[in-house]
Amino acid sequence: MPLTAYQLRFCPARYIHESHLPAVLLRLLPALPDWRRQSVLNAWLLEQLELDCAFRMPAQLGGLALYPQAALERTLGWLGALLHGQALRQVLDGARVRRIRAQIGEQGQRFCLEQLDLLIGRWPPGWQRALPENPEEGYFRRCGLAFWLAACSDADCGFSRRLRLRLRLEAMPAPADWTFDEQRRSLARTLCLKVARQASDECFHLLN
Repeated sequence: MPLTAYQLRFCPARYIHESHLPAVLLRLLPALPDWRRQSVLNAWLLEQLELDCAFRMPAQLGGLALYPQAALERTLGWLGALLHGQALRQVLDGARVRRIRAQIGEQGQRFCLEQLDLLIGRWPPGWQRALPENPEEGYFRRCGLAFWLAACSDADCGFSRRLRLRLRLEAMPAPADWTFDEQRRSLARTLCLKVARQASDECFHLLN
């Protein structure tokens, strides 16, 4: 089920990845089987994580934050992988191919290889990134999120933090930030929307 705008703003227990939970709450989880639906925990998490509730949802692309978890991860994973599409085409080693598929699935890999030259035509300089030798779990999702937030341009901290809280906390540094001029930002938005349509068409209405 998608999140509602109210749940995104005021109910972090509904969507926060467990890796972001304060240690004291992690220890109590075995005794709290229904913790994601407890309103008292929502209020506590808002305070503990210092989450600003007065943020503004970015136009159109902001709807990604309401996606069900599986659709969110698939969309960001495919987008992040597509930003490495040229490098993915050079991967021939079976073990590396399997590790990539473990993150984005066989369908996601096929999407990147087949759609790389079709979605936006010629790629702007710097948009295609080098592929790490052994990208850690969640790498493509985090790359996709960094690009998506940059395409939003007007994402408040309260909004962007909530999106990051939905993904596993990683020890590795975050991907480099993206910067766009207005022409490139329009192209970036187009790319995000085209990937979202392909990756999670059933949720695409949330971006309208």
